[in-house]
Amino acid sequence: DVLNPMIHETPAEKVSADVRARFEKEAARLIREGVKAFGEMAALHLSFAEGHAFEQSSPDHPLFLLLAELAARHEVPIDLHMEAVPADMPVPAGFPNADGITLKANVSALERLLEHEPKARIVWQHIGWDNTGGMTLELLRRLLAAHPNLFLALRVEERGRTRGGEPMPHRMVDPEWKVTPAWRKLLEDFPDRFVIGSDEFFAATEGRKIPQSFEETWRILDQLPAELAKKIGRGNAARVYRME
Repeated sequence: DVLNPMIHETPAEKVSADVRARFEKEAARLIREGVKAFGEMAALHLSFAEGHAFEQSSPDHPLFLLLAELAARHEVPIDLHMEAVPADMPVPAGFPNADGITLKANVSALERLLEHEPKARIVWQHIGWDNTGGMTLELLRRLLAAHPNLFLALRVEERGRTRGGEPMPHRMVDPEWKVTPAWRKLLEDFPDRFVIGSDEFFAATEGRKIPQSFEETWRILDQLPAELAKKIGRGNAARVYRME
Protein backbone atom coordinates (compact mmCIF):
# COMPACT_ATOMS: atom_id res chain seq x y z
CA ASP A 1 0.00 0.00 0.00
CA VAL A 2 3.03 2.30 0.05
CA LEU A 3 5.70 1.35 -2.47
CA ASN A 4 3.46 -0.33 -5.03
CA PRO A 5 1.31 2.79 -5.66
CA MET A 6 4.43 4.90 -6.07
CA ILE A 7 5.57 2.64 -8.91
CA HIS A 8 2.22 2.65 -10.68
CA GLU A 9 1.67 6.37 -10.25
CA THR A 10 5.08 7.29 -11.68
CA PRO A 11 5.86 6.78 -15.39
CA ALA A 12 9.35 5.43 -15.89
CA GLU A 13 10.54 8.62 -17.56
CA LYS A 14 9.28 10.70 -14.60
CA VAL A 15 11.44 8.98 -11.98
CA SER A 16 13.48 11.90 -10.68
CA ALA A 17 16.08 12.06 -7.95
CA ASP A 18 13.36 13.36 -5.60
CA VAL A 19 11.07 10.41 -6.42
CA ARG A 20 13.90 7.95 -5.84
CA ALA A 21 14.74 9.59 -2.51
CA ARG A 22 11.12 9.45 -1.34
CA PHE A 23 10.81 5.81 -2.43
CA GLU A 24 13.99 4.86 -0.60
CA LYS A 25 12.88 6.75 2.51
CA GLU A 26 9.58 4.84 2.62
CA ALA A 27 11.37 1.52 2.09
CA ALA A 28 13.76 2.31 4.94
CA ARG A 29 10.82 3.12 7.21
CA LEU A 30 9.23 -0.24 6.40
CA ILE A 31 12.50 -1.99 7.20
CA ARG A 32 12.66 -0.26 10.57
CA GLU A 33 9.10 -1.40 11.28
CA GLY A 34 10.14 -4.99 10.72
CA VAL A 35 8.71 -6.06 7.37
CA LYS A 36 9.85 -9.49 6.19
CA ALA A 37 9.21 -8.81 2.50
CA PHE A 38 8.50 -5.97 0.09
CA GLY A 39 5.14 -6.90 -1.30
CA GLU A 40 2.91 -7.81 -2.69
CA MET A 41 4.32 -5.74 -5.56
CA ALA A 42 2.45 -5.89 -8.86
CA ALA A 43 4.02 -5.83 -12.31
CA LEU A 44 0.81 -7.11 -13.92
CA HIS A 45 -2.37 -7.60 -11.91
CA LEU A 46 -5.55 -8.37 -13.84
CA SER A 47 -8.95 -7.07 -12.76
CA PHE A 48 -11.36 -9.94 -12.08
CA ALA A 49 -14.39 -7.82 -11.16
CA GLU A 50 -15.66 -4.27 -10.88
CA GLY A 51 -13.57 -2.49 -8.28
CA HIS A 52 -10.75 -5.03 -8.52
CA ALA A 53 -7.54 -3.25 -9.51
CA PHE A 54 -5.89 -3.53 -12.91
CA GLU A 55 -2.18 -2.71 -12.55
CA GLN A 56 0.53 -2.88 -15.18
CA SER A 57 4.08 -1.63 -14.89
CA SER A 58 7.19 -3.11 -16.45
CA PRO A 59 9.30 -5.19 -14.03
CA ASP A 60 12.33 -3.16 -15.11
CA HIS A 61 10.69 0.15 -14.15
CA PRO A 62 13.37 2.29 -12.47
CA LEU A 63 11.65 2.00 -9.09
CA PHE A 64 11.49 -1.80 -9.39
CA LEU A 65 15.22 -1.76 -10.08
CA LEU A 66 15.78 0.50 -7.08
CA LEU A 67 13.66 -1.85 -4.97
CA ALA A 68 15.90 -4.75 -6.01
CA GLU A 69 18.93 -2.78 -4.80
CA LEU A 70 17.20 -2.10 -1.48
CA ALA A 71 16.11 -5.74 -1.19
CA ALA A 72 19.71 -6.86 -1.61
CA ARG A 73 21.09 -4.26 0.78
CA HIS A 74 18.64 -5.06 3.57
CA GLU A 75 18.30 -8.79 2.82
CA VAL A 76 14.52 -8.50 2.45
CA PRO A 77 12.93 -10.36 -0.49
CA ILE A 78 10.43 -8.97 -2.98
CA ASP A 79 7.05 -10.68 -3.42
CA LEU A 80 6.06 -10.09 -7.03
CA HIS A 81 2.62 -10.53 -8.61
CA MET A 82 2.95 -10.84 -12.39
CA GLU A 83 0.92 -12.64 -15.01
CA ALA A 84 3.34 -14.03 -17.61
CA VAL A 85 3.17 -12.24 -20.97
CA PRO A 86 5.94 -13.38 -23.36
CA ALA A 87 4.65 -11.08 -26.17
CA ASP A 88 2.16 -8.21 -26.35
CA MET A 89 -1.42 -9.51 -26.28
CA PRO A 90 -4.99 -8.37 -25.60
CA VAL A 91 -6.57 -9.02 -22.22
CA PRO A 92 -7.94 -12.58 -22.28
CA ALA A 93 -11.68 -13.16 -22.60
CA GLY A 94 -13.83 -12.85 -19.52
CA PHE A 95 -12.05 -10.01 -17.75
CA PRO A 96 -14.09 -6.81 -17.24
CA ASN A 97 -13.25 -3.34 -18.52
CA ALA A 98 -10.56 -4.66 -20.85
CA ASP A 99 -11.44 -2.75 -24.02
CA GLY A 100 -8.43 -1.00 -25.50
CA ILE A 101 -5.97 -2.49 -23.02
CA THR A 102 -2.89 -4.28 -24.31
CA LEU A 103 -0.90 -6.50 -21.99
CA LYS A 104 2.73 -5.66 -22.59
CA ALA A 105 5.42 -8.33 -22.87
CA ASN A 106 7.06 -8.61 -19.45
CA VAL A 107 9.17 -11.77 -19.28
CA SER A 108 12.31 -10.15 -20.68
CA ALA A 109 11.81 -7.21 -18.32
CA LEU A 110 11.53 -9.63 -15.40
CA GLU A 111 14.87 -11.10 -16.40
CA ARG A 112 16.39 -7.63 -16.46
CA LEU A 113 15.09 -7.10 -12.92
CA LEU A 114 16.60 -10.40 -11.79
CA GLU A 115 19.92 -9.58 -13.43
CA HIS A 116 20.03 -6.00 -12.14
CA GLU A 117 20.79 -7.13 -8.58
CA PRO A 118 21.55 -10.87 -8.33
CA LYS A 119 21.60 -10.71 -4.53
CA ALA A 120 17.96 -9.59 -4.42
CA ARG A 121 15.68 -12.56 -3.72
CA ILE A 122 12.53 -12.26 -5.83
CA VAL A 123 9.56 -14.52 -5.06
CA TRP A 124 7.15 -14.78 -7.99
CA GLN A 125 3.74 -15.30 -6.41
CA HIS A 126 0.71 -17.44 -7.38
CA ILE A 127 2.57 -19.99 -9.49
CA GLY A 128 0.49 -23.00 -10.49
CA TRP A 129 -2.28 -21.28 -12.41
CA ASP A 130 -2.19 -19.24 -15.60
CA ASN A 131 -4.54 -16.48 -16.76
CA THR A 132 -2.69 -15.56 -19.96
CA GLY A 133 -1.45 -18.88 -21.31
CA GLY A 134 2.13 -17.66 -21.01
CA MET A 135 3.26 -19.35 -17.82
CA THR A 136 4.54 -22.55 -19.34
CA LEU A 137 6.67 -25.06 -17.49
CA GLU A 138 9.34 -24.54 -20.14
CA LEU A 139 9.45 -20.85 -19.24
CA LEU A 140 9.61 -21.50 -15.49
CA ARG A 141 12.32 -24.11 -15.93
CA ARG A 142 14.41 -21.77 -18.08
CA LEU A 143 14.06 -18.87 -15.64
CA LEU A 144 14.94 -21.00 -12.61
CA ALA A 145 18.02 -22.36 -14.36
CA ALA A 146 19.18 -18.92 -15.48
CA HIS A 147 18.44 -16.88 -12.33
CA PRO A 148 19.45 -18.30 -8.92
CA ASN A 149 17.74 -15.38 -7.14
CA LEU A 150 14.28 -16.33 -8.46
CA PHE A 151 11.89 -18.28 -6.22
CA LEU A 152 8.35 -19.44 -6.96
CA ALA A 153 5.44 -19.36 -4.50
CA LEU A 154 2.90 -22.06 -5.31
CA ARG A 155 -0.84 -21.44 -5.40
CA VAL A 156 -3.41 -24.00 -6.49
CA GLU A 157 -6.91 -22.57 -6.53
CA GLU A 158 -10.16 -24.55 -6.50
CA ARG A 159 -11.14 -22.81 -9.73
CA GLY A 160 -9.95 -24.93 -12.66
CA ARG A 161 -11.12 -22.81 -15.58
CA THR A 162 -10.13 -19.46 -17.00
CA ARG A 163 -12.39 -16.42 -16.97
CA GLY A 164 -13.28 -17.32 -20.55
CA GLY A 165 -14.47 -20.77 -19.50
CA GLU A 166 -11.59 -22.81 -20.89
CA PRO A 167 -9.58 -25.32 -18.82
CA MET A 168 -6.85 -23.51 -16.92
CA PRO A 169 -3.61 -23.94 -18.91
CA HIS A 170 -0.45 -25.23 -17.28
CA ARG A 171 -2.30 -26.01 -14.06
CA MET A 172 -0.25 -27.75 -11.42
CA VAL A 173 -2.81 -30.48 -10.74
CA ASP A 174 -5.00 -32.68 -12.91
CA PRO A 175 -8.82 -32.92 -12.51
CA GLU A 176 -8.33 -35.43 -9.68
CA TRP A 177 -6.05 -32.99 -7.87
CA LYS A 178 -2.91 -35.00 -8.54
CA VAL A 179 0.30 -33.08 -9.16
CA THR A 180 1.09 -33.62 -12.84
CA PRO A 181 4.29 -35.55 -13.70
CA ALA A 182 5.82 -32.49 -15.40
CA TRP A 183 5.19 -30.30 -12.39
CA ARG A 184 6.50 -32.94 -10.00
CA LYS A 185 9.69 -33.17 -12.06
CA LEU A 186 10.12 -29.38 -11.89
CA LEU A 187 9.74 -29.43 -8.10
CA GLU A 188 12.24 -32.27 -7.80
CA ASP A 189 14.76 -30.58 -10.11
CA PHE A 190 14.65 -27.28 -8.16
CA PRO A 191 13.81 -28.36 -4.58
CA ASP A 192 15.26 -25.23 -2.96
CA ARG A 193 13.37 -22.71 -5.09
CA PHE A 194 9.71 -23.26 -4.19
CA VAL A 195 7.62 -22.11 -1.24
CA ILE A 196 3.95 -22.49 -0.38
CA GLY A 197 1.88 -19.38 -0.98
CA SER A 198 -1.76 -18.40 -0.67
CA ASP A 199 -4.10 -15.68 -1.84
CA GLU A 200 -7.15 -15.65 0.38
CA PHE A 201 -10.11 -13.30 0.05
CA PHE A 202 -12.81 -12.68 2.61
CA ALA A 203 -16.03 -11.20 1.22
CA ALA A 204 -17.74 -8.41 3.11
CA THR A 205 -21.09 -9.38 1.59
CA GLU A 206 -22.73 -12.37 3.25
CA GLY A 207 -23.29 -15.27 0.90
CA ARG A 208 -20.72 -14.21 -1.69
CA LYS A 209 -18.35 -17.10 -2.47
CA ILE A 210 -14.80 -16.35 -3.52
CA PRO A 211 -12.56 -19.20 -4.71
CA GLN A 212 -10.04 -20.06 -2.03
CA SER A 213 -6.66 -21.72 -2.34
CA PHE A 214 -4.99 -22.25 1.02
CA GLU A 215 -6.17 -25.78 1.72
CA GLU A 216 -5.97 -26.72 -1.96
CA THR A 217 -2.37 -25.60 -2.15
CA TRP A 218 -1.30 -27.36 1.03
CA ARG A 219 -2.83 -30.60 -0.25
CA ILE A 220 -0.04 -30.99 -2.79
CA LEU A 221 2.52 -31.53 -0.03
CA ASP A 222 0.96 -34.87 0.85
CA GLN A 223 1.84 -36.10 -2.65
CA LEU A 224 5.54 -35.27 -2.42
CA PRO A 225 8.47 -37.15 -0.87
CA ALA A 226 8.87 -36.20 2.78
CA GLU A 227 12.13 -34.28 2.39
CA LEU A 228 10.85 -32.30 -0.59
CA ALA A 229 7.57 -31.55 1.19
CA LYS A 230 9.51 -30.33 4.23
CA LYS A 231 11.56 -27.95 2.09
CA ILE A 232 8.61 -26.54 0.15
CA GLY A 233 6.28 -26.45 3.15
CA ARG A 234 8.67 -24.79 5.58
CA GLY A 235 12.42 -24.82 5.08
CA ASN A 236 12.68 -22.77 1.91
CA ALA A 237 10.40 -20.03 3.22
CA ALA A 238 12.30 -19.84 6.50
CA ARG A 239 15.52 -19.34 4.55
CA VAL A 240 14.22 -16.95 1.87
CA TYR A 241 12.39 -14.72 4.35
CA ARG A 242 15.10 -15.05 7.01
CA MET A 243 12.73 -16.54 9.59
CA GLU A 244 14.93 -19.44 10.70
